[in-house]
Amino acid sequence: MKRISYLPLRSILRSAGLALTVTALTTHADAVVGSYYVGTDDLTTFTSGVYTGLSNPNFNRLTFLYAHPNEVTPSSSHYHSKAIYRYTGTPPSHTETFTVSDYVPEGALPPIQLSIGTGTYANKLLTNPYTNPADPVYDSSFLEIAATNSLNGFTSGTVEDFMFNSSSGRWNTLLDGDADLHIELVSLTPGLFIGGTSTLDIGLNNPGDDHHLGGGNFTPFTPVLYTDEGAAPGIYEAKFKLTDESATYGDSGEFRVRVEVVPEPSSALLALVGASAMLIRRRNR
Repeated sequence: MKRISYLPLRSILRSAGLALTVTALTTHADAVVGSYYVGTDDLTTFTSGVYTGLSNPNFNRLTFLYAHPNEVTPSSSHYHSKAIYRYTGTPPSHTETFTVSDYVPEGALPPIQLSIGTGTYANKLLTNPYTNPADPVYDSSFLEIAATNSLNGFTSGTVEDFMFNSSSGRWNTLLDGDADLHIELVSLTPGLFIGGTSTLDIGLNNPGDDHHLGGGNFTPFTPVLYTDEGAAPGIYEAKFKLTDESATYGDSGEFRVRVEVVPEPSSALLALVGASAMLIRRRNR
């Protein structure tokens, strides 16, 4: 059975006028709230926990945020911060961990499975949403990245409003329109490539390459991670960080997006048949 490609409807709407090259067959549960955001940390000092009173090493740094919208209970909508700096140990013997690599999908969730592409992405395996919204990796597979500014100004009580002002307003400071925001490639598994919605190459090919996002109101950006269709099965990673060439904000820590090439069912079946045959031969001996 062939894998089918998908693209979130909101990406199509926001990319009106672009020649999209993957098939739009499914929609996200929410057409406004995206999956990932760029914000800046406004917390100066920790006010709870073992590090109460210590300065926040993420203050005024760019932060990569994974959205957790809740349409049933909007007030519980919040972000999970990625690529942040942390303290470890107990004061006064604590130390600061300068760079932390946070995974997407997060926690123990499996990597995003790549699916077959069309058009420009013909004969490629690429990042697309799963067909089943109940799948725990479904939301993670929407790689659209927007500024937190895009959630500002919604009616009080909406998912967008609660999201924007979550964590006591820690990330609701509007990003400066004159900032010069970039996403920088830190490392890339050989055989994995990064394109856009209508091109195979956006300049993120080697460590140190960066893609210009823009100021605080930048147009949402959707990177496409892909391999050749015949790529070896396994897990591939792309590591990034956020930077600001205007020096208005500090750089974020590093975060990794994990994707997976899985064997075609026919290949898996052949492997199973081969293993069974070997087992039978051994038993006959």
